[in-house]
Amino acid sequence: MPDQHKYISKLAGARILIIGGSSGIGFAVAEASIEYGAAAVVISSSNTNRINTAISQLRGSYPTTNCQVAGFPCDLKQEDSIESNIATLFDAATLKGTQMFDHIVFTAGDQVVPKHVSQVNFEFIKETGLVRFFAAILVAKHAAKHLTPGPASSITLTSGIGGHRPLLNWNALSAYLASLSGLTRSLAIELKPVRVNVVCAGPLDTDGLHRYLGDASLQERQKSLDAIATKSLTGVIGKADDVAEAYMYCMKDHNLTGTAITSDSGHSIV
Repeated sequence: MPDQHKYISKLAGARILIIGGSSGIGFAVAEASIEYGAAAVVISSSNTNRINTAISQLRGSYPTTNCQVAGFPCDLKQEDSIESNIATLFDAATLKGTQMFDHIVFTAGDQVVPKHVSQVNFEFIKETGLVRFFAAILVAKHAAKHLTPGPASSITLTSGIGGHRPLLNWNALSAYLASLSGLTRSLAIELKPVRVNVVCAGPLDTDGLHRYLGDASLQERQKSLDAIATKSLTGVIGKADDVAEAYMYCMKDHNLTGTAITSDSGHSIV
């Protein structure tokens, strides 16, 4: 008689859409989803080349998997077309609504230039929240029509510790990050029994952080990474494959909804 696999098989056969899945946390979630036996992993990004590269990397890392890996572009930075772009993504990813998803993970983000409050204007405030906040609401709106009904299905959003422990000149971004927890609780009520949760991530050694560091030399970048690690309680800077575990938990625990999970090496409390 074979061993039971009650816990590691919870995502077996699942169809998972990862918006922001071509790099960073989203890509790590895609890897983990394949390893947990997902039947289909669909990634989305604003950049078609990055999508194709990510798909090639996933297929190369898991050459014997039966998981179907696909990707579709979706630009979340164009205010006039953001909702139609999201609708088009779901239409394509579900084959015009014929193949429902079991889980939707939203890790999309863009690079925001910090500004002192004396320098911000309405346009800056609006642009700061376009991808991380406004797009998240619209994704939830359209996701509701493309998820298998029931508590086994989930939406997982992404926030950051800037909502708990603001950094200098992060005024608008901190406000949006903090508001994602409230949005999550509201969506959990509105979209029940589908579950909605949010992962609050700390600083991670990803391409996104390196882009934030800009034109710094390799030595300067390493110095910045070391400084972040020193300030943490764990003494190390987190990696995307660490935080990906939080998303897997959000998908697998059918009793979890309306909750924020924090993975930040303790940065939010020091």
